[in-house]
Amino acid sequence: MNSRHLLSGCRRVLAAKLQFPLNTQTRSLNLHEHYSLGLLDEEGVPVPRGAVASSPAQVRSVIDGYGLTDAVLKAQVLAGGRGKGHFSSGLKGGVQICYSIEEAVKTSEEMLGHTLFTKHTGEQGRPCNDVMVCERVYCRKEFYFAIVMDRDTNGPCMIVSTEGGMNIEDVARDNPDAIIRVPVDINNGISDAETSQVADALGLSGEQRDQCKFAVERLYNLFVKYDGTLLEINPLAELTDGRVLCLDCKINFNLSPIDSLINFDDNAEYRHPELFKKRDWTQEDQRMLRQT
Repeated sequence: MNSRHLLSGCRRVLAAKLQFPLNTQTRSLNLHEHYSLGLLDEEGVPVPRGAVASSPAQVRSVIDGYGLTDAVLKAQVLAGGRGKGHFSSGLKGGVQICYSIEEAVKTSEEMLGHTLFTKHTGEQGRPCNDVMVCERVYCRKEFYFAIVMDRDTNGPCMIVSTEGGMNIEDVARDNPDAIIRVPVDINNGISDAETSQVADALGLSGEQRDQCKFAVERLYNLFVKYDGTLLEINPLAELTDGRVLCLDCKINFNLSPIDSLINFDDNAEYRHPELFKKRDWTQEDQRMLRQT
């Protein structure tokens, strides 16, 4: 199967790789970015410094606490296309770069408590109750990295591209050869050869190659540990200071996870109750809420 077929269309095809039997109902737990980055940090995966804030006062406290000069505010809504969205307050963009603490506080007032509209939210939009406040970093290169469950190989498959920081669906459409697949044998776990293949596909060398391999191994272990159905890092970045960081993270968890790629567990909640407590029902389809 070539890369164009694997990712034809858009991120839907990443989800399409999770092809369960038609008579099996599946639902996914989708966590906010700050929770996902927290999971990465717990596993030792390098991420930017920062924290979540639910008020302008907390935004000020986070920036003061980390001693930041510039800061990035990211709307915590479960919808794609944040950067090109707009708020009910009139503010354009769900990701804001701020050059002073006062600018960050003022900008957060136009984000928090307002509705963000993107091409994925529909006319109703999504409420922005929190913002992720993190350090501003300077990227030398941006890459794309994801892990999905691949029915063709009966196991996890890593998907990487040197064209990160943009919509992967656009890459799939315009330059499918830039997308590389690296399947992993779930019974044996990820190997040094496979982490090396990812780092080499991204053109990394020296210390940055080692950092990438370390991050990829930890990301894979997290994906398996929490019954992930999709783990997406966009971008995975090489910074001008030499660090390799995961700057943005999306993780989906299957509520009926695969235990052996053939048999389904009854429910994932008893396995990971700490994750399910973090579900944000304000971001869910209200029809789903009424069914619970």
